[in-house]
Amino acid sequence: MAEEDVLAASERRVAWLRIAAVGLIAAAERLPHPNPNERAFTIATVAVLAYALAALAYAYVGAFDRRLVLAAIAVDVASISVLAYLSGGAFSNARLAYFLIPISVAFRFQWRMTVAATAAVVLAYNLQAINHPARHVKHAYQFLGVQTGYLVWIGAAAALFSGLLATRTQRLIELARGRKQLLADVMSAEERERRELAEGLHDHAIQNLLVARQDLEEAMAAHPEPELERTLAALTDTLADLRGAIFELHPHVLQQAGLEPALKAVAERASRHGGFDVDFSVDYPRRHPDEALLLGAARELLANVSRHARAGKATVTLAQRNGATVLTIADDGVGFDPATLGRSVADAHIGLLSQRERIEASGGRLEIESAPGRGTTVTASLPTR
Repeated sequence: MAEEDVLAASERRVAWLRIAAVGLIAAAERLPHPNPNERAFTIATVAVLAYALAALAYAYVGAFDRRLVLAAIAVDVASISVLAYLSGGAFSNARLAYFLIPISVAFRFQWRMTVAATAAVVLAYNLQAINHPARHVKHAYQFLGVQTGYLVWIGAAAALFSGLLATRTQRLIELARGRKQLLADVMSAEERERRELAEGLHDHAIQNLLVARQDLEEAMAAHPEPELERTLAALTDTLADLRGAIFELHPHVLQQAGLEPALKAVAERASRHGGFDVDFSVDYPRRHPDEALLLGAARELLANVSRHARAGKATVTLAQRNGATVLTIADDGVGFDPATLGRSVADAHIGLLSQRERIEASGGRLEIESAPGRGTTVTASLPTR
């Protein structure tokens, strides 16, 4: 996930927390505490709520970078400080909203930024409290010291949490990289074995069968016999099946002409075996480096349509949009419940799960939409590099 996506996801969560905090602050105003300016507090609360709602809306439609997030944190600290000053200074129940800042920063940035945010919160709380008339209340400074201690404590806890989160995130990134490299190695070895097997069958088995067919044709020319005709027909069918198997193992057309013709060849072969029609929709102006991965997914999905779907028609769509290469295969067959995917290998879904693992390990997604009697639509997308 890109840094911008992480920031956006964090800001959406913080935006909801901000809304909740405003509600709690407004409710706390009804509790008894020194409050010299209730009207100003109400006006400020409405203004902060308007800001919180605007921030929530922007979190779902806008773009984020670190500078914008830092600005939002500064506005949050200032807003809480104003509300605290207008509702009791050190004694204000709004002071509890300060705890939101180090917690929210903890899962936005690393521990150093959390410590800096905690320091800013402690400073803001003390400044507004010291300048508030309630500082003259008995034991005000003792109360201020205890509350400052709580803020420091929650900030330290948030910093520790942030450091732990960063460490675990880094480990997950390293594991993901290792998994991706392992998958690449496996796919490379598999592709190499497929190519070698296909070449071996083509250079030996196919050639031997071609020689045998030629000898048989010559024998038939000299001595036409029904048995020889049946043998020649069986030999011709075997050659066709063997050529199809070689193509399934290693479609040379993928390397020579690209994904589109290879995809059509795989689909047409599956449609002949499964007895269904195939429609194509292709908008593929630029080749993708992981075409073999997409073709492998298409082969598995179309094989499932041929073997299990009992479909009359399938649609294959290949397109590039929104920074991704997207392959969609839909059929009008019997469908199935996607919840059964992980239940057993006997359900014949192991191929789908394998393709999902491969696609996701390469940074893509594989989504399945299906229901009994409603057909199946599978979409595989890979980021365009």
